[in-house]
Amino acid sequence: PCAARKWVVIALPEDIKVDAIAISNRELFSSSVREFQLLGSMRYPTDLWFELGKFEANDTKNVQEFHMSTPNWARFLKLRLISHHRSEHYCTLSSVAIYGQTVMDDFSESMELQEQQMEVMRQRMTSAASSDAPAAGTDAA
Repeated sequence: PCAARKWVVIALPEDIKVDAIAISNRELFSSSVREFQLLGSMRYPTDLWFELGKFEANDTKNVQEFHMSTPNWARFLKLRLISHHRSEHYCTLSSVAIYGQTVMDDFSESMELQEQQMEVMRQRMTSAASSDAPAAGTDAA
C-alpha cells in the first residue's frame, strides 16, 4: 500500500561506480513514484548509508533515467520511495536498472587517459627538441 514506508535493497554483483538509475511503472491501476532517494553502501546489513541522489520522477509509463551528480562506489543500494503520483491503493515499480562502471572499467578508462596524456607530453617534448636544434647548414659557432 502507498501509505506504508517503502524501500528496497538491491545487491549488485560487484562494486559499481553508480552513475545512473532508470525506473518505470507499467501497472495500470497503481500510483507511480514521484520522489525517491538512492542510497549506497559497501556492506549489508548496515545502518550507514550514503546518499547517491534524490530525484523526482514524472507520472508516466515510460522508462525514466536519472544521473548522479557525483558517481560513487557501492555494492548495495537502498531505493527509498518517498512520495507518489495519484491516489491508488498500491504503489509499484515495474523495472529498476542501475548503470555504472566496474573497478576494471574504471581502471581501463584511467589507463587510457594516462596514455593519452603521455602521448601529448611526448609530442610537446619532440616539438620543443626540434625547435631548439640548430637548422642544417647553419654555423653552430
